[in-house]
Amino acid sequence: MPAPVVHPFTLEDRRWFDALIAAVEPSDPLAAYSFPYHFVWKDMFTYEWVELEGHRCLLASDQDGSFLALPPLGPDPCGPAMAWVFAFLSARNPTPAVSRIENVPEPLAARCREQGDRVVPKCPDYLYRRADLVALRGNRYKGQRVSYNHCVKQSNPTYRPFRPEDKEGCLALYRQWREGVKAEASSDLAVHLAADAEAAHRFGITHAVELGLIGRAAEVEGRLVAYTFGYPLPTSLAPQEGGEGEGSVFCILFEIADRTVKGLSQFIFREFCRELEPYEFINTMDDSGLEGLRRAKLAYHPVRLIESYIISPA
Repeated sequence: MPAPVVHPFTLEDRRWFDALIAAVEPSDPLAAYSFPYHFVWKDMFTYEWVELEGHRCLLASDQDGSFLALPPLGPDPCGPAMAWVFAFLSARNPTPAVSRIENVPEPLAARCREQGDRVVPKCPDYLYRRADLVALRGNRYKGQRVSYNHCVKQSNPTYRPFRPEDKEGCLALYRQWREGVKAEASSDLAVHLAADAEAAHRFGITHAVELGLIGRAAEVEGRLVAYTFGYPLPTSLAPQEGGEGEGSVFCILFEIADRTVKGLSQFIFREFCRELEPYEFINTMDDSGLEGLRRAKLAYHPVRLIESYIISPA
């Protein structure tokens, strides 16, 4: 049998990718089920796709080897396609431990566990009701209200759409923010992740239009001090609540704010959420295993933590 043909993953592949994502069984609204989530990392990983057992599989590779960035896209991904995937990865990877499937939602992970695959949890995504993030009502949001009001009163920021000419200002702001992470030295992991994410921010900011990202910026006295970008998830991934209706989800991909402007992060996050009226829920992705980020996200009182898993052969 001839070896499967491996194709480079390009912007032109978005049409079929989005169509397959939209056709998946209704599931958990993980941010990873989107084209921009993966494509912004193409300077860090080599992305390719291959067809196995009637499923399209998104491969991500680095110096350690290759893994699937998502479960096989097609009907019954936990069926025969799974065995083909692991056989393909085993032949491709010199180190068996690298072979895995990431960003597996809870229902599929449960089926994989039943059939004997190894299932390991990842950091969950944080899901919020948009109306809560805009209103900031009650004592549980007192800290965010105080920070927001201080920013508005003391710094008087201007909130506006991102413009292509903002690119260099955004990248300079990211570098400044990254230096702040290094100065804090909260953890080696935080410093490492901030260094890695710079390439993703650069690619996303540069190719925001092609990726379909919605971007916003904030200025203080004419100086760009914050930016944020995001994208909507397919409606097939909207949360089902008690079997009654569904709510659309918007994902926050990037958010960077000047640390010297008190309350700026709370300001741009609230204003962006205020603007996203068509969406019932906001997904802010995971916390990357960073304790400070976990506390900050929990402080906004998510309605749900969306579990995600890594699957590997037993």
